[in-house]
Amino acid sequence: MDLRFSFPATTTSRVRIGAGVEAELPAAVRALGADDVVVCCDPAVAAIGNRIGAALGARAVLPVAGGEDHKRLDVLGRLAGELLRCGASRGTALVAVGGGSISDLVGFLASVWMRGVPLVLCPTTTLALCDAALGGKNGVDHDGIKNLLGCTRQPDLVLGDTDWLETLPDAPFREGFVEVVKKAAVLDRARFAELERLAPYLFARRAPAVAEAIAMAVAMKMAVVLGDERERDRRRWLNAGHTIGHALESLAAGTLRHGQCVAMGLVAECRAAADVVPAAVTQRIAALLQAIGVPSTVPAELRDPTALWARASKDKKVQQGRVPMVVPHAIGDGVVVELTPERLARAFA
Repeated sequence: MDLRFSFPATTTSRVRIGAGVEAELPAAVRALGADDVVVCCDPAVAAIGNRIGAALGARAVLPVAGGEDHKRLDVLGRLAGELLRCGASRGTALVAVGGGSISDLVGFLASVWMRGVPLVLCPTTTLALCDAALGGKNGVDHDGIKNLLGCTRQPDLVLGDTDWLETLPDAPFREGFVEVVKKAAVLDRARFAELERLAPYLFARRAPAVAEAIAMAVAMKMAVVLGDERERDRRRWLNAGHTIGHALESLAAGTLRHGQCVAMGLVAECRAAADVVPAAVTQRIAALLQAIGVPSTVPAELRDPTALWARASKDKKVQQGRVPMVVPHAIGDGVVVELTPERLARAFA
């Protein structure tokens, strides 16, 4: 897969994904015209990051711990200090190697370091390949609210070698496909049916199925983002599962991964809006998630509507005091409804 998406107000974003594409990275980065490179890498994939750093002749390879609890302003400030100390400049390209939290954090850093430098994302997880590295959303969490501080800034290059996915354990590998399920549930009935067919192969980590699911994710997300980069309209549909999902993630305080929370949030939002979402639709989504190998049942200790509402009502998507969420009133056909305390309680009744 080698695609280019043109955003007239910002940049042309190239997305190159496939087996063995790591070898193409030096030429692709040179084409950006940067003076030099700094690699920011999750230590969990240090072997990949160091190899990329050597191939690019990087000025430095900076370790950046992955995980949501490291998406913080103090971590951003520490990285900025390390860039200063290693001599990075306005001509330095930042290369992020890791999962979704690394993409978010380093993307934000690239947007504010000396008012903006070239950004290359090398996603090493299914979650990042299917969602986080695409579309230009960057940011950090603050005061317990996910992505409270951030910006929209498209990466100049997303290069993902599917061979890197071999580093992932089964659970996070499978959870990345929740983002594909989410998109298809509210955007594309035919692709949802195709995911139902692919589910056992995704569970078994079969390469052709994985490649097909990632291609679906890129196609669905970028078609929406190209038409609504700043989330004024249709891009809101990509937030399905994330209103309750983000509240769960904040309440869980690091004990659940993002993919788990989106799976739980997607089903919980359908149940919360049972007056809009037919039970058969909710059951079909839950069944697909189960077939992929991702639980969608919220743990008993997190089924606290009051605590979840306290977080959901502060979500960055709130407008004029109303908490919007997108649910499928039919598979592939999403609609915006308002989340209320009463609806939230219904999700766990």
